Amino acid sequence: MFAPTIMHLGTDKQVEKYMPLIKSFQISGAYAQTELGHGSDVQNLETTAYYDKTTEEFIINSPTVTATKWWIGDLGIVATHVILHAILYLDKK
Repeated sequence: MFAPTIMHLGTDKQVEKYMPLIKSFQISGAYAQTELGHGSDVQNLETTAYYDKTTEEFIINSPTVTATKWWIGDLGIVATHVILHAILYLDKK
């Protein structure tokens, strides 16, 4: 799911940057959508991502045990990159 998501949903810049790295095995990725308490019900995810404009970074929070990303397998341990599904907050909205 990692490479196809970047290939089909990534911006031109993301595809240009990441696909050669994926194809040459310089990076490996995981796809983190499913949560322990919610399965693949993305409308009820608990994991949040707040974008901090000052640092240009995302602050990720999984506030409860049920928000734990689940069924990732060993990729959750060895992946260098991840596509993470979370509820996104921009300017506190």
